[in-house]
Amino acid sequence: MIPKLMKVEKPQSASFAVNRYEYDDRFPAIWHFHDEYELTLILESSGTRMVGDNIDAFTAGDLVFIGKNLPHTWRNDGTRNYEKAQALVLHFLEDMWGDAFFDASELKHINAFLARSHRGIKIMGETRNKVADLLLGMEYATGVERIFSLLSLLDTLSLSDDLIDLSSESFTNSIEEPGSGRLRKVYEYIMNNFQGDISLVKVAEVAHMSPSAFSRYFKSRIRKPFRQFVIELKVGYACKLLMADDVAVTEVCYDSGFQNLSNFNQQFKKITGLTPKRYQLTHINK
Repeated sequence: MIPKLMKVEKPQSASFAVNRYEYDDRFPAIWHFHDEYELTLILESSGTRMVGDNIDAFTAGDLVFIGKNLPHTWRNDGTRNYEKAQALVLHFLEDMWGDAFFDASELKHINAFLARSHRGIKIMGETRNKVADLLLGMEYATGVERIFSLLSLLDTLSLSDDLIDLSSESFTNSIEEPGSGRLRKVYEYIMNNFQGDISLVKVAEVAHMSPSAFSRYFKSRIRKPFRQFVIELKVGYACKLLMADDVAVTEVCYDSGFQNLSNFNQQFKKITGLTPKRYQLTHINK
C-alpha cells in the first residue's frame, strides 16, 4: 500500500482552505500526501505524528508545517480512549495567486521557507504561539483580512529561528525519483510493521528484490542501512511511549519492537545519549 493522494476541499469562493476537523475518539490515521502545503494545529488529542521518515509524539498545541507531496499522518494511542480528536488545518497551493507570485523579490524569504518545508517543520516557542493565534483568527476571517493573515503567518515563519526540520533529506529526495512507487510501498510496510520483528527478507519480498539487492537499493536511496533505519524508528516510537509516567521501561522495550532489554538499552542510548529510564525521568520532570 502506498501513501494516498488526498483531495483537499475548499470553498469555491476562496483561494485556500482553513478547516476544523473533529472526530470522535481518534484521528483516521491515513498515511497520505497532497499537492497543497499544510499547517496543522492539534487542538485536542495526543499520540504519534509521522512526517516522512520522522516519528515523534504529539499533544494538544502541536504545530507543524508540511511541504507539498510529503507523506504524513497522526495516530492516536491504541490503548487510550479519547473524547475527541480535533485539529485546525490550513491548506494552500503554491500557485493559488499565480505561478510566479512567491517569486517576487519581496517574498524571497517566504519562497525559501516553502522550499525548506519539503522535509516538514515543527514550530516551537513564541513563533508557535503567534502562528497559532493567526491560524485561529483565519478560521472566520474573510476577504483581504484573510489574505493578509496568511501572508503575515508565512512571513513570521520564514523569519523565525524556532523551527525544527522533521524528515530526513534523503527520504524526501527519494520520494520524487523515478521508480519511487517501489520505495513508497516499502516505506509503508516498514511504518506499519516496525513494532514487530521486521526482517530484511520480508521487506525485500515487498520490493520484489533479493535481500542483497534490496540492501544496496535501500541504502542508495535513504542514505543509511535498512537495519539502522528501522532501529531509529523503534527508538523514536519508544521515546513517545516513555513520555507517560506510568509505563515500565520493559513494557516500552517490547511495545516498540525490540526483542530484549539489553539491546533496547544499548540502541536507545546510542541514538539519544540517554538510557531509557533517564530519558523518561528527564521528560517527566520538565
